[in-house]
Order: sequence, then structure tokens, then C-alpha cells
Amino acid sequence: MLKKHLLFILLLVLLIFSNDLFGQVIRGKLLDEKGFPLSDVSIIISNGGSTITGSDGSFTISATKTPYDLLITDASNNTGALYRGLYSTNPEIILFGNYLPRNVNSEAIKVEFPPIPRDRSAIIKFVSNDLFYSEEVTAFTNEKSKTITVNWLTNTSTISGKIIYLEKSSESFEKFSERSYTVIKDFYPQSVKFDSSTSYTNTGDANLTIYLPQTDYSKKGFRVSADFLALHRNSEMNLITVEGDIIYTKCFVPLSIPYGFRFKVYGYANNNDGSGFENITYAYPNSVMTIQSETPPKLSAPQDKFYGVNTSTEFGYEWGSGLGLYVIHFHCISPAADFYVVTKEKFISSPFAYAGGILTGDEYTWNVSKYMTYITIDEFVKERRFLNDVGYRAVTQSETRTFRKRPY
Repeated sequence: MLKKHLLFILLLVLLIFSNDLFGQVIRGKLLDEKGFPLSDVSIIISNGGSTITGSDGSFTISATKTPYDLLITDASNNTGALYRGLYSTNPEIILFGNYLPRNVNSEAIKVEFPPIPRDRSAIIKFVSNDLFYSEEVTAFTNEKSKTITVNWLTNTSTISGKIIYLEKSSESFEKFSERSYTVIKDFYPQSVKFDSSTSYTNTGDANLTIYLPQTDYSKKGFRVSADFLALHRNSEMNLITVEGDIIYTKCFVPLSIPYGFRFKVYGYANNNDGSGFENITYAYPNSVMTIQSETPPKLSAPQDKFYGVNTSTEFGYEWGSGLGLYVIHFHCISPAADFYVVTKEKFISSPFAYAGGILTGDEYTWNVSKYMTYITIDEFVKERRFLNDVGYRAVTQSETRTFRKRPY
């Protein structure tokens, strides 16, 4: 009987500590900031091996224990990132930086329409259920055509969606129309026409009353987008942009657009030193909302224009308001390179010891962004199961400082 109890205890201990003894398999995906997969990028885990992402951005790698750090290096764009303190076994990792179409189909579509009447404009946008990226374009008085570009995944030769036409005057939204359209790879020319036979609807008009922060900033404002709940999150369409030293404003918005939509309000404010914030709040027609002011992180060390940074230099910053995680951005001026550190800590060691060869120059800038309202890094990298974000989000950014590895 004693032997059975001892065996049971031993098995229980092995079960509890199996993660440390036998390791953990991490199956993740690497994406750019628009949600497109990044292939052929190096992934190194702090307590395991290394691998290269596949054509769909996926990777499989083993960790001897958790938490673990992930180092991502993209030599083709001289960009890298270090995610610190992860527990997730299926993370979706974002490689920060400017969106650059890569391993995607990209086609242009000519959109034709009757001449835009005097004192009116029209917003034209491609939208889809599938992963894509396409910026809206605006047509002005007397224009009769615009060209839009659609990017989508290379694993299919076509992508289906709709092209939206939304015409407005200075006081109201006048008419709305949509055309189903399938974009075809390597097909030219591609065009769609809105004409007198096209069915148009009246969206109706509503108001949004928006209060801006009363704190003094060198620049502040907001933009309102239509956020289509039934479509991919890249389908949002910018409706209004307002900037200025104002306390509040009332702006007109469409009362109703198909697909089920809400308004995504991006509020922003910046100081001359580069610090500031951008936040996202959701609203519905005829609502009143206040853009919340956020305190950004403040850099503490090293001081600005510091030279002599080496592998033992420590970078520190004050946390700023709210809960969130920190992304420290190091930019090498020549040769141009960018490296990001994602962490919950407010002090990090110099990146030169672990940047995977990305940072090789002498002159740098650095700043800290805080991504709110994430409680853990694992929450930030969890699988994105919903097409659209929900709830309040904000990114605050510190001032930008410079440093050198060697004196001039």
C-alpha cells in the first residue's frame, strides 16, 4: 500500500512539473499590423530552438519552460522585435512597423461614376469578409473616376467583396450605393461603374457630439470611421476628420449604412516633443461622447543626446496612466533599422546584446508606446477570433530621444 501511495505522489509531481521537464510546444503565427501573415522570418525562443515562419506566417517551436521570450528578426526589412515573458502556447505575434505589402496579390480597380456635383464629395471603398487591405479614396467636384488598390492573400487568385459609394455635401450624406465585385489576380483592366441606372439609397443624417480634452496640446483632433461589424476589420471607412483647438463639436454622420455598423472614433493629441496619445471609443448615431485624455510614459534614462550607449546601458521610463504593456522602439538612422521590445517592465537592458544583428549603426532614436488596456502580454498576443475589436483601446507615446554608441 505504501508503495502505491509513493508511486501516486511521484506521478502527481511529474504531472505538475511536466512543463519544466519535457518542454512546451508553441504553435504561433506572425502577422503584420494589418493582419497579413509574414513568411520567411526568423523566430528564436529564449529557452529552446529556432525556426522560420511558413507561407501563412505559422511557426512551431519548443520551449523548455514558461515563461519564454520570442525574438523575431526580418532581415529583408531590417526589422525585429523581442516579446518578453510569454506563457501562451498559440500566440499571434505582431511585427511592428509600417505596413508593407508582402506576399500578397495587389490589383487596381477603376471606379467610374457620374460627375460629382458642386460642393459635394464622395467616399469610395472596397470592403470584404476576407482578409484584405484597401484604402478609401475621396472624389471631389467634377471628378468622374477614381482608382482603388486592393491587396489580399496569395493563396487565392480572387477576392470577393463590395465597392461602396457614399456621397455627401457639407451638411448631409446624400446617397449611398454598393456594387458586388470580384477582384481577379493579373487581370487588366478591372473596372466598375456607378451610373444613372444604379440603385441609390438615402442613409439619413444623424449627429455625433464630441468633446475633446481641455488639456493644452500642440495638436489635437479626431476622426470618425464607419466600422462594419459583419466584415473584416480592415473594412472600416473614414467619414470625418476634425483637427483644432476646440472644446467640442457637433458633426453630422450617416444614420444608417448596411451590414450593421457603429462609429469608431479615433481621438488624438500630440505635444511638440512627440509625446501624446491616440485612443479608440465606439459610438452610435445621435450620441454624445468625450475623448479621454491619457498620460503617456515619460523617459527617464538615458538622457537625451547621450553617447556611449553599450550592452550594459539600461533604458528606463515612467509608466503613464492606466494598465497596459510597453513597446520600446529603437530606430537606427543609418543603416536604417527598427527594433521593438514588448514588455511589462519599466526598465530594459540595452538592445544591442539581443537584437539579432538588426541594430548595427551608431546613431539612434528611441521612444516608448503604451498599449492600453491590456493586463498581460498574453492577452495582447491571443488569437484574434473576432473580426472587430470591442471595448476601449488606447496607445500613448512618450517623447523621442536620441543616443549614440560612439561620440561624433
